[in-house]
Amino acid sequence: MVVVDSLILVASEHEMRFLRKVAGALARIGVRRDALVVVALSGGADSVALVRAMLALRETFGYRLVAAHLNHRIRGAESGRDEAFVRALGARLGIEVEVERAEGLTAGTPNLEERAREYRYGFFERLAERRHADYVALAHQADDQAETVMLRLLRGAGASGLSAMGERGPGRIIRPMLTVTRAEVLEYLGAIDESFVSDSTNVSREILRNRVRMELLPMLEREYAPGLGGRLCELADEMREVDDFLRIVAGEEMARRMGADGALALSGFARLHPALQRVLVRLFIESRIGSLRRISRAHVEAIRRLCSEGPSNASLDLPHGTRAVRVYDRLSLGPARVSPSPRFSVPIAPSGTTVVCEAGFAFEAETLAAKQASLPANKWQALFDAREVTQGFVVRNFRHGDRINPLGMKGHRKVKDVFIDARIPRAGRTTFPLVESGGELVWIPGLVRAGKAAVGEGTETVLRLTAHRLQEPSQGK
Repeated sequence: MVVVDSLILVASEHEMRFLRKVAGALARIGVRRDALVVVALSGGADSVALVRAMLALRETFGYRLVAAHLNHRIRGAESGRDEAFVRALGARLGIEVEVERAEGLTAGTPNLEERAREYRYGFFERLAERRHADYVALAHQADDQAETVMLRLLRGAGASGLSAMGERGPGRIIRPMLTVTRAEVLEYLGAIDESFVSDSTNVSREILRNRVRMELLPMLEREYAPGLGGRLCELADEMREVDDFLRIVAGEEMARRMGADGALALSGFARLHPALQRVLVRLFIESRIGSLRRISRAHVEAIRRLCSEGPSNASLDLPHGTRAVRVYDRLSLGPARVSPSPRFSVPIAPSGTTVVCEAGFAFEAETLAAKQASLPANKWQALFDAREVTQGFVVRNFRHGDRINPLGMKGHRKVKDVFIDARIPRAGRTTFPLVESGGELVWIPGLVRAGKAAVGEGTETVLRLTAHRLQEPSQGK
């Protein structure tokens, strides 16, 4: 614990208690001497208290300070008032204040609260990058923590969500006031005779967080659980410890499973402990889209079940316009909205090369005397009795209900089952080329040759088709 000796003789009890808590947090965080700290300054009580405390402790810890204020320009004259206040405060305290005015945020903006938050954090990060700052200090305090835990409980969060906010991270972010209550903030500001401004939106009943703060938590503390706020903060601390441990183990597991194409290998996934499965899923999502915001416990659980129980080809839509796709033993994330594959039906020229761009294949056709034709080199080549191919060949899309009569087999097989056995991804089936003649499927290149027009002892002329991919698929796909 850092002892703020220089302030003991001149500080009140409220001031000293507040400064000791903030100093303890800075010591736990390990703020480096000569570091540059960007302090988020809205002008509200919490941010003003943080700025004043960081100034009071600056000599003790040896860091440098710059304040940052984002004018959202949402509340009209009130937003201008806040900007003027923080500029005046910075001038009075001798601290530099960097100000940015937001563009594109209006009262009618969809998801305004979320958009404003993202804009604010983006501003802090841009400023920190430009100024080469080591930390961005935010003024979240214990009551904010309790509200966040309650909100996440209401939304069905798991252990990671209930860990809420930590004193350190993500990235440059630090929160030196998480052990300080809102009452202690006001006592501190009163003790140092410091003013602040109030945001009128903080009392709007239309915002869920405000109703939790002003109605739900006070009612629960009053009628059911005195001291609930403190216990919610303790729960967050415990869940953070559990989550930190699981993230370490899951990180090692993900490193073993992540492919060069960004997909997650699922072999053996079902044998992992469910708790580890969930954290592994969250880490994978975070690594691919950069954030877990709006990813609920229900999303994580649905993907966990997809990975552990199947089906082997399925997808789930997630927030952020993202889709989780399982293809056999691999899980990948991609855009949620994929343009439908074009329908195609392309006649194959009787000789030479026919390119079928929609399928990503080229087909070479040639006519040979039967005695000159050797056996097919592989399944990407097929021989046909020319007398039985009177209507030529057509390459087309897979269609629902397609069937083929495999060579040497009685009856027909569903083409869908052929694809499944060959582990052709669902997304690739819509453009995989099927070759038909006279309205009947005669060949699925690389997979199945039908019995129709088979070459026999009486065959005199042979039509040979060879299929080539225009571009080889990437490894792991």
